[in-house]
Amino acid sequence: MSASPPPTRPGMMEPLRLREFRLLLTGFIVGQSMMPLQFVASIAWIQFVADDSVEIIMVGAIGTIRGIGMIGFGLFGGALADRFDRRRLLMVTQAIAFVSNILIAVVMWTGSGTTTDIALFFALTIIASSAHAIDGPTRNAITPEILGPRLTPAGIALNSAAMQFAMPIAIFASGLMIDHLGHGAVFAISSFGHLGEVLILAMMSYRTVFSAAHMAARGQGPGQAIRDIRAGLLFARSRSVILWTVLIVVLMMSLIMPPTGTLGPQWVTTVVGATWSEFSYIAVFWGGGAMVASLLLVRFSWIERKGVLTGIGVIVMALGFVVFTNPPTQINAMLGNALLGIGMSTAMVSANATLAYETPNEMRGRIMGLIFLGMGIAQAVGLPLGAVAQTLTMETLFPPMSFVVLAFLAAIIILRPVILRARVPQHPPEPVAQVVETGRAVLNGAATFILRAAPNKART
Repeated sequence: MSASPPPTRPGMMEPLRLREFRLLLTGFIVGQSMMPLQFVASIAWIQFVADDSVEIIMVGAIGTIRGIGMIGFGLFGGALADRFDRRRLLMVTQAIAFVSNILIAVVMWTGSGTTTDIALFFALTIIASSAHAIDGPTRNAITPEILGPRLTPAGIALNSAAMQFAMPIAIFASGLMIDHLGHGAVFAISSFGHLGEVLILAMMSYRTVFSAAHMAARGQGPGQAIRDIRAGLLFARSRSVILWTVLIVVLMMSLIMPPTGTLGPQWVTTVVGATWSEFSYIAVFWGGGAMVASLLLVRFSWIERKGVLTGIGVIVMALGFVVFTNPPTQINAMLGNALLGIGMSTAMVSANATLAYETPNEMRGRIMGLIFLGMGIAQAVGLPLGAVAQTLTMETLFPPMSFVVLAFLAAIIILRPVILRARVPQHPPEPVAQVVETGRAVLNGAATFILRAAPNKART
């Protein structure tokens, strides 16, 4: 027998040949590219209504409230993604996000910053972030199912690249729009991205297809959801490459995002001394760096050493934290943001590709949910970090903290080489259009069954 030819490297745009992935990607861009507007508008509104003595704490509380929703529903969202049709689940979460964010905009328009206004703002923020916590692992579980193993790394990187292409525009526009339109109007405009995503998802023919054994084993009731989550955690614990890939990403997000993401706008507009319009020019470097990194990851999606790429991304993001805060200048803020974007995209895309490869479809939502649990923890740290920064001042706390975080993450990567050893081998092209065709095959099979059953009924 002649040896089979080596698998061909997927092209940058090859995943876009599949209609279902194009629709999924388009909806993702429409919905998620507006998120920076919501985040910046929230911080600007809190700064506007909060007293100076608690301003940093209140800004940190925004991240904590978001984190509560993401922690509470991150694992649960992954369990839902492994039990229900993932496309429909995405439509539900985006509809919830649209309604809750419109109500937040109304609070910003009509409220004057009273205790009731802020309480309503935080309550609605929990609902919106909970929907996002379900949306994330569900979306990451869909992509490998649609594309198949060969195109999954390119598809995950293309997801990131497409979002990062739109995000710099949204970040750049956020400060300018807030200055000219106000907080409520900017928040309301961004909310319609969720509605647009619902309409695009409705055009997909994709339906989740689980194995017969998985369908037969599914139980009912709230107790089953807890058992599903427990099974996901046990599975992650039993696979060292999954466990440590998740942990290094969770630690990266938890230690670096609170000071640079949650409190980053506060740092730039108070310590650095930039206006909100100048903040737009500074923050765009994060999105720009992330976009460049994502495009390179699409171009070189065939690289098998995803673990090495994950480790590099973690270190680069930690270096971005160092540059961002040492010293507090606009130039350093720009360069730091670029490194933060490059590192975060590299680490997240590579880690997600590793997890997608290492996890079966029936478990994928729960494993992907662990990544979003880390994002929730990163958000939740905002309030305690803000309280410490309010006491010590950010310029006293953040510079030394950045060096400690860099050393800590580097030590974990060195001491746990299983992170760097993770590989995602290339696969040969799938013989048919791709895995998503399975859904259509199920529909065709049902139609055939009905047609065959009809004559039998006629004979009886």
